[in-house]
Amino acid sequence: MKAPRTTSTLISQAEQDGWFGLMYAQAAMRSRIEAVLMERHRLSFSAYEILCCLKDLEPQPVRALASQLVTVSPTRASRLIQDLIDDGVLVRGANQGDGRISMISLTEEGRRYVQTVARTFEESVKEFFADPLDADDITALTRIWQKLESATDAPDGRRPSDRRLAASTEDGRAAETDRRATR
Repeated sequence: MKAPRTTSTLISQAEQDGWFGLMYAQAAMRSRIEAVLMERHRLSFSAYEILCCLKDLEPQPVRALASQLVTVSPTRASRLIQDLIDDGVLVRGANQGDGRISMISLTEEGRRYVQTVARTFEESVKEFFADPLDADDITALTRIWQKLESATDAPDGRRPSDRRLAASTEDGRAAETDRRATR
């Protein structure tokens, strides 16, 4: 797909082409991998991302889990989590220190399911991403990603995702304060 042509005073046409190329590549990879996940497991890419976050660290509070996700908003994450609970893949529990906080974990069936889906995901990444590229391409992409990741560091030393998590925690505290004030 070709990048749209616009007159820009801040970025060159090559920079614009590079940006749109990155966006198109991401969309194409995600679409291809999601098609395989849906066909084989009836699972969206976003739902798989939730399972990946839980695979290595559980239980997790819903809000903390949602803040880690790249492909889905916190509102959509809550709905996907509920769908996965309804499907018997996840279970919701209470935080022992604060019963108002929902903790999400994989069920035993969910752990088996994640292993099966992970294999499909890895096969898809290999087919659609790794196989078409050579080692130099992968090395270049890794180097570029590291540069872009470093560029997102803020002067306060926190990444945008860290600030989102802090803001969501502060929003939760503010909402609780508001609820208490109206009593």
